[in-house]
Amino acid sequence: MNNPWELDHHREQLVSVDIDASQPQQLFLSVRGPPRTSPKQPVAIIECGAAATTRWWTVVQRLLCPTLRVYCYDRAGLGRSGPAVVFPRTASSMAFEMERLFETVGVEPPFILIAHSYGAIIAREFLTRLPSPKQSVVGMVFVESNQEKTHQELMVSSHLSTSLGGLNSLVATGLHEDHQYSEAEVEAILKSESGTTTNTSDKPSAAISELENMESSARALADREQLQKHTLSPNPITVMRGDITRDLRRLFKTSGVMHQGAEEIESFLERFARVDRQLQREILQLSHSARFVQVKKSGHHVEATEPELIAAEVRRIAKLVR
Repeated sequence: MNNPWELDHHREQLVSVDIDASQPQQLFLSVRGPPRTSPKQPVAIIECGAAATTRWWTVVQRLLCPTLRVYCYDRAGLGRSGPAVVFPRTASSMAFEMERLFETVGVEPPFILIAHSYGAIIAREFLTRLPSPKQSVVGMVFVESNQEKTHQELMVSSHLSTSLGGLNSLVATGLHEDHQYSEAEVEAILKSESGTTTNTSDKPSAAISELENMESSARALADREQLQKHTLSPNPITVMRGDITRDLRRLFKTSGVMHQGAEEIESFLERFARVDRQLQREILQLSHSARFVQVKKSGHHVEATEPELIAAEVRRIAKLVR
């Protein structure tokens, strides 16, 4: 084995990926961790949430890299990757690009997948592209993850959505203070969130396209019946749930909506929490060897506020599959 993507303790660069389009897709890839000494040694891959970048996952990657090799990449049109070549940005098309990326750098299964939010839909589409999912993906950690019915059943009413428009979600939810990043790391996240990253006329449209195609991508995943077929069983998986209603409550308070219709909002938040818990628990059906973890001190971005809990679950699974 002499592949630097499997041997270098720290490597990051733009990778030119052939995606069967008019031009290659330039994708930013980062890896940290000990060298891969055997082709059977599992490595971890992080799939970020909708329109999110690798910047969010620097602490998790740093916590894991002493003992586990961890890859993280920016999807096309986001972060440090080049402008997206292919539109619309569906989960299926992004899973294809993910597959081609790791083929290009010569990193093969077995993988442990770590997926956040809408990234879980993309990661599960990636599963469908593998000829032997159970042998290729030996474990998964889902963090505040979407599933097939999330977009359909967890809708914020239109007038509440309008009230939240224009808010800086990092500031409104307290994440600008309640995190475990360095000053430089949080500054990079804030720039990414506000769309001020460099190299970029195309990047906002890629992010918007991801968001616009969430519902149709979820419907396409539902047709695959992964939950009913227990696609990853008996491989170990963990579903980690934060408390996104904490974030929503803070957003509503910051926007002033709480003073306009407190009873309606509390009723909405109560139902939201109940349905969200049920939807995330349904992901456990992917495998008969599944564990549910209710995170106590985090909202949606567990990777920002309690990254050590994610790292602990990934290490637990890594020990089980080695």
